Amino acid sequence: MTISSQFNNEEIVYDYIFSGLGASNSLIILSLLKDNLLHNKRIAIIEPSLKIINDKTYCFWAHPNDPIVIDLKPIINRYYNNVVINGGQKQNISDQPYYLIRSIDLYNYLREKLLIANIPIFNYSTNELSINNDIYTIKTSNGNLFTYHLFDSAPPQNETHQSNAIHLHQSFYGVKIKCEHDLFQENTFEMMNFDVDQNNFTQFIYTLPYSSTEALIELTRFGAEKIDIDYAKAVLNEALQNKVGKFEIIDEEIGCIPMTTHLHQPAIYRGILKTGTNANLIKPSTGYGFKNMFHFAEMVKNEITNTKGKDINMLSLKAKKRFRFYDTLLLIILLYWPKEGKRIFTKLFLAQNVKTIFLFLDEQTSLMQEVNIFKSLPLTPFLKSLLVYAVKHNFMRYLITAVTLLLYFIIKQYNPTIALYYSYLCITLGLLWVGIPHGALDHLTISNGKKSLSFFVVKYLITIIVYYFFWQFFPSLALLFFIMYSSFHFGESELEEINSTVTTLSSYINAWMLGASILMFIILTHVHESIAIIINIKGLEFIKLYEEFLVKYAVPIAILSILYLLFTAISTNKSSIYALITLLIGGAFTNLLIAFSIYFICQHSFNAWSHLKRQLKIHSICLYKKALPHTIGAFVILITCILLNINEPNQIKTILPSFFVFLACISLPHFVFMHLFYKQE
Repeated sequence: MTISSQFNNEEIVYDYIFSGLGASNSLIILSLLKDNLLHNKRIAIIEPSLKIINDKTYCFWAHPNDPIVIDLKPIINRYYNNVVINGGQKQNISDQPYYLIRSIDLYNYLREKLLIANIPIFNYSTNELSINNDIYTIKTSNGNLFTYHLFDSAPPQNETHQSNAIHLHQSFYGVKIKCEHDLFQENTFEMMNFDVDQNNFTQFIYTLPYSSTEALIELTRFGAEKIDIDYAKAVLNEALQNKVGKFEIIDEEIGCIPMTTHLHQPAIYRGILKTGTNANLIKPSTGYGFKNMFHFAEMVKNEITNTKGKDINMLSLKAKKRFRFYDTLLLIILLYWPKEGKRIFTKLFLAQNVKTIFLFLDEQTSLMQEVNIFKSLPLTPFLKSLLVYAVKHNFMRYLITAVTLLLYFIIKQYNPTIALYYSYLCITLGLLWVGIPHGALDHLTISNGKKSLSFFVVKYLITIIVYYFFWQFFPSLALLFFIMYSSFHFGESELEEINSTVTTLSSYINAWMLGASILMFIILTHVHESIAIIINIKGLEFIKLYEEFLVKYAVPIAILSILYLLFTAISTNKSSIYALITLLIGGAFTNLLIAFSIYFICQHSFNAWSHLKRQLKIHSICLYKKALPHTIGAFVILITCILLNINEPNQIKTILPSFFVFLACISLPHFVFMHLFYKQE
């Protein structure tokens, strides 16, 4: 639904409106009705379809005493105590059978409950939503409806997909057939049979018997392209003729389930809950979601019982991070090397008992069980997938940093001078990679670079010159100002990386604290080097008087800084903050120049580069071209500074104070433009 600002308060206001009557909303309604939570409530359902045909088949595995089996027993069409994989041996699963529910049975069962509860179903289509005083107005094809809470299963419109997300389809075409002779074992289903044309995808046949002569048989594809129905009919018909002989088609089933690592964001309004696919209830690697929808419905019921749905929009069924990682690796393989799917699944089911696989898919296995599962799979496709994952999620930089740092320590053991030259080379390459280019794109950050470039350059240079003179006449204030804005700049960039906006006073303070912790840890774990640079800046010689005091408290403050970062990492549960901590600790064992370069290049600059790519919607190659003139200018200055001391590398410390002031001056306008850029986003 799109958002508008219309509001009409002349109609009845419902307590709950359910938009869409798919499986997820149906299960939520049944759960609320079961506990009598809709009594004396005004409820309405908006569903454009009449829901009078069997358009889907829902399947799940569960223990016979699980709530999902007990609650849905009236509509469970059948269950299977045995499973066959890829034509292999029959495996007994009677302790957690495979259950089948027809969608028409779910719809009819729910309709009966709604009739008893006197809850209306409006067969309207919806296209617009507005809010006023916590009342939501839903514009439909037959007038407006109003509610305090909306359960929305409609597909999102204009939602921005994560740039590193994988998008595949589980598409299928199936037929319910009737044979002339007994052919099927009613208590046994075949989950996957890969003895079928793969067509450069991962394709298999799925068989669910209804009787000894009737079964639903589907051709399913995992792939970036949906299966062509005419193609599927031809392949399935050939397979059935070879296996079944003569048969009659009773019904057809066509569908497509998303297989994606994209996470839909919760609704921004407190009274709106996204449900179904939009609530991320479909497991990315398999397409199974019915059991998750049932568990989600129970969560909704508990939320309404405990809080009356106060912040219902934030309700979500959390997946364990390591299982999302496993799902992502498999989807990468299915995207880039789709023919590997047959080999992977075949080996998996040959090596593992199906009960273990069910536990794995339910995310209930132990780490040791997961290690054994992956040991049974082909290694090469997963290593390639891991490499793609590292690139997509910006983890390659950490691997490159770790290898580079390890080589530095090894070289240093044998020849410290060569190690120093090696560090200069690596820093130079890193600055060329993203360090300088990310700052050379400031002219694109204001109105996407539409303003006059010459006007921008003049403002940029004036800011640098004014701040340079400020350093000459008020060095103490200039240093304090540099620490203040650098801390905020670093912190704001880190918060942007974890999708945390800086809009409120508390978020501004948090950004500054985060950046200050980074800066203080780097400085105070290299306190003597830092003081040596600062006291050689004209007007800051007096800092030498406080050296003993600074050294005394350097370790405690550094520990507090890293603890604040650790607290942020734990509270946000974001991998980038843990990576930041690792980089800072690694840099603590090097000199100041290397430590700061590790953070500045591998964390700050790399993150800022990805932010520019995302918001400007420009590929890296194009960004490099746009940054090239400014990059060359900055690089010439950098090389000049290095060449002046190339014969005596240890004396590079003599130019660091001047270079520090130079960097401070050119960083001020960069901080201003990037802050404005983040506020635009």
